[in-house]
Amino acid sequence: MGDKKPDSDAIYKFLGFDVYPGKVEDFWKSDDEKKRFVRQVKARNGQISVLDRDTALLNIKSMTAVDKAISIVGGAILILAFFLPVYSIDPSGRGISGSGISYFLNLPFIASYAAWGGIVMVLTIIIFSLLLISCPVAGVLNILGVLNKNKGDKYLETVKKYTRFTYVPILLYALLFIILIFGAPHPFGSLGISGIGETLNLLAIFTLTGIGFWLNIVGLILGFAQARGI
Repeated sequence: MGDKKPDSDAIYKFLGFDVYPGKVEDFWKSDDEKKRFVRQVKARNGQISVLDRDTALLNIKSMTAVDKAISIVGGAILILAFFLPVYSIDPSGRGISGSGISYFLNLPFIASYAAWGGIVMVLTIIIFSLLLISCPVAGVLNILGVLNKNKGDKYLETVKKYTRFTYVPILLYALLFIILIFGAPHPFGSLGISGIGETLNLLAIFTLTGIGFWLNIVGLILGFAQARGI
């Protein structure tokens, strides 16, 4: 009895290591995998890193059906917002609003008016114009990215490449807010237009913009959330 050697397999079972049936398999799947790893270690001057396949479940980046739906909805909002009122004024009690299309049709008049207001007003018009263009472009790119036909990592790389443009309108929104902090007096006063005030400043964002302006922000938030998650 005293000379009987302990059963090593029984010890493993007792300690709770018998997760898989049978003997413990070799760590390396093949000699080629071991050699590749050794070459990688030598290439890093002996600094060992964890194998990708060991951490794949921890570091995997994927898009679920919900993620894709959110990206597509966000992109659709950015496109739709261009055709909804982006500005709204109330001259003499008559409400007037216009979409992105209307804004660009009237841009020559708007630009000539801004020229009388100084550098702040000119920069505001330039940034606002670029913003209206970049938002639907970002929407189209987000949708195209989600619908790309690549597989695996290539699919995610393509999505990330397309959604990267989302940062452009986000930056333009930030610049618009910063410029309006300084403000600029209207060259001809309020012109009798209710809500326009005597100065173009941050308050103008709330009094002169339409629903399209705010929907752009919603669409960008959805697109940015998905871009950050990839």
